[in-house]
Amino acid sequence: MAVAPISVLVVDDDRPTVDMIRMGLESEGMRVSSAGDGGEAIEILGREHIDVVILDIMMPRVDGWMALMEIRNNAATALLPVIMLTAKSQDLAKILAFKQGVQQYVTKPFNVLELVARVESLARSHAYGHVEPTTATDAEFRKLAVRKGGRTVLLTIDEIIYLSARNKSTYAHTYENQYLVDATLGDLEDRLGRESFSRVHRSYLVNLNRVKEILRIDGGYVVVATDRDETHIPVARRQVREFREAVGI
Repeated sequence: MAVAPISVLVVDDDRPTVDMIRMGLESEGMRVSSAGDGGEAIEILGREHIDVVILDIMMPRVDGWMALMEIRNNAATALLPVIMLTAKSQDLAKILAFKQGVQQYVTKPFNVLELVARVESLARSHAYGHVEPTTATDAEFRKLAVRKGGRTVLLTIDEIIYLSARNKSTYAHTYENQYLVDATLGDLEDRLGRESFSRVHRSYLVNLNRVKEILRIDGGYVVVATDRDETHIPVARRQVREFREAVGI
């Protein structure tokens, strides 16, 4: 009985890097798919069988952090082996990667033969059920990849006070800062769930644990957030009772 070739998804926006990896993997009989960003990678994982993912961090649109969280939060791909391949050699990036469930971390420049060996080892371990499930807690997984000043950082759900949408962009607001999020407010509403966040306005999602009070001002209602500015966020009259019950005030 013929053994199916190992199927690898290479996610990187640098075409020469993808071509070099493809050549090395295909020379060993593996089947290779590629994606130019995390969003395209998630689409491929939804329709193709993949044994191992090689994932870059810095990519346009949906970066590696966001793609990794989507992979780990999906029951169908939660245990899929992932090799993080990146130019980021800082210890913090490595720590974040392993906390988010990466099996291996490889920095650029890299040895293609070594990468091929890593892929083979992970695919073999996964096939026999030997890949260790992540030991991170649910709270560690419930993080959001955001950008500020060209840097990608991870925010825990508790750090986010509210999310807003304006000028076709989405922002996460903490006590002191505002970050850009590469997802729509609707996508975030589905991902975060009503047990943590509630939409109080078409342009706002509020962390239910970060509401100070609800005020009536000029005939309308506003939610007062616990950020530095105590931001006033409009809430529809019909939502006030339901929202008070959800918040517990």
